[in-house]
Amino acid sequence: MDKTKDLNGSSSAENDAIAGSSNDDKYRIYASVAFMVVVLVIGLPMWWKTTEVYRVSLPYSDIHDLSESLIQINLTVGIFTHKPERSALLIEELNNAFKNSDLWNIQFDQIPQIEGADKIKTPAALEAMILKHYPVKTGDFIFIEWTNLQEDVLLTTDRSALIKPDTTSSKLQNVLNINILQTHRMRAILTEDEDERRTMTKNSPPQLQYDVIISVLNPRPDLMDVKWNVQLATKTYIQPFLDAVSEISNFTLKTQWKYQLPIDGNLKQIRDASKLGRHYALHDTSMPHIITSIEKNLGAGITDNSVINMVVYVPSCDIAPIHIYKDKDVKATRNKVDSFISPKWGGVIISNPPEEACRAYNENLEKVSFYINTNDVMQIMLYQLHKLLDIHVDVTLAGVKADDVDQISPRTWEYDAFIRRSVVNHIITSTHTLQSLIQLLDEISYIVINDDVGLAVNEAYEEILKAKLHLQNGDLLKASTHAKKAFASSEKAFFDASLLAQLYFPDEQKYAIYIPLFLPIMVPVVSSLSMLKKYYGASKAATKLKTN
Repeated sequence: MDKTKDLNGSSSAENDAIAGSSNDDKYRIYASVAFMVVVLVIGLPMWWKTTEVYRVSLPYSDIHDLSESLIQINLTVGIFTHKPERSALLIEELNNAFKNSDLWNIQFDQIPQIEGADKIKTPAALEAMILKHYPVKTGDFIFIEWTNLQEDVLLTTDRSALIKPDTTSSKLQNVLNINILQTHRMRAILTEDEDERRTMTKNSPPQLQYDVIISVLNPRPDLMDVKWNVQLATKTYIQPFLDAVSEISNFTLKTQWKYQLPIDGNLKQIRDASKLGRHYALHDTSMPHIITSIEKNLGAGITDNSVINMVVYVPSCDIAPIHIYKDKDVKATRNKVDSFISPKWGGVIISNPPEEACRAYNENLEKVSFYINTNDVMQIMLYQLHKLLDIHVDVTLAGVKADDVDQISPRTWEYDAFIRRSVVNHIITSTHTLQSLIQLLDEISYIVINDDVGLAVNEAYEEILKAKLHLQNGDLLKASTHAKKAFASSEKAFFDASLLAQLYFPDEQKYAIYIPLFLPIMVPVVSSLSMLKKYYGASKAATKLKTN
């Protein structure tokens, strides 16, 4: 009897111990589960989210498809002849010539006969009469028949050209393609090969802001008292020109005098029949050295805008006059002024002192005073600006002549062609910029895309679409406005400083930093998983024994 009690007592104690041990295991299991939940369910996602790179959603596929939509330019070309059947024939032949063009959608209009047109004495009066009844907007053009004409086609300074009664449609087609529309240059802009596009086009896309700095260089103020009201000259000649061509770019005009700044060029004395008996030759191969020697002293680096340098260099009488030579015996003098152009940099004009002033200096060796010839210098400077801004058309066709420019502003049809090229150039450049940017952002996932970048990209994309639409509708000026906005927004997005903020912290480096932190924490998590596995295995085994 006592033995049974002992046995029962012993059995009860063992059961209590087992029950206590089971409760402790449960508490350890609960603690392990809670620890794993905190680490894996809360901690790990929170770490992943807080270390995630912020990236605004962008229209990747839409931007990629921008190149698939062709640019088509609509414009109207009016034709006036004294015989309606001739106009109809020209229009029919020109429509056939341009019907397969994937770039131009030209509407050829027959300008109706105007009462009294056959009595007009001058082509200018006829043109004025036609424009009253048939207004021509920016980008459009008209051909006007005039009987007494030496050339097949005479391009005026406006949006018009005079043609002879026997001028053929093929001649008009060539004038449109080469002079007015400049199809060959447009094709160069539209080429898919970026390197080829830059090689074939004369200039990069026009910048939206330019600083035009006119510098007058007097290397020997101790020998020459050079007098010139450069500010009045620029306001009279250059400012009106820049105002007239400000549709694409905004220009800030600045003037300055620089002293004791000689040019670094190899001068060779050449005897001649002038009163001085000699002049100095400067070969055009020395031009890069001249630019290098004076550029650092012009102060162009103090502005963030693109700079066009216009330098007027006045050589001292001991080396004057200086003439530029292209070859051994070929002078490059134009309108009594020697000058040269460096694309994308600017132009240099050598304004030699008057011969009388240098003769007086040679006789007395005393300081001389003289004025710079404003008209000669400014005419050359205007010509250089035409070339530097790529407004001037150099292509010539047999039987085709352009009226001389008798105004400060460029020919209207030349400027229209410049606007048209600039619009397409801005559209293509903006498209390539956006596509390069989204390719970069797609390949490198750890670059931050903040709200400003996202807004700029979306704005550029929308403005490109609007510019293309206005080109299709024949509204060149509105297309220009949207193309400029697209160009500005795409450049802003591509060069945004925030794109570099995380550039040197890729995901691999992020893992390398955080793994040493999380690895010690994961050791108890793995141990807890092992313990849970053993516990639930033992529980299943015990349940199975009780069942049996």
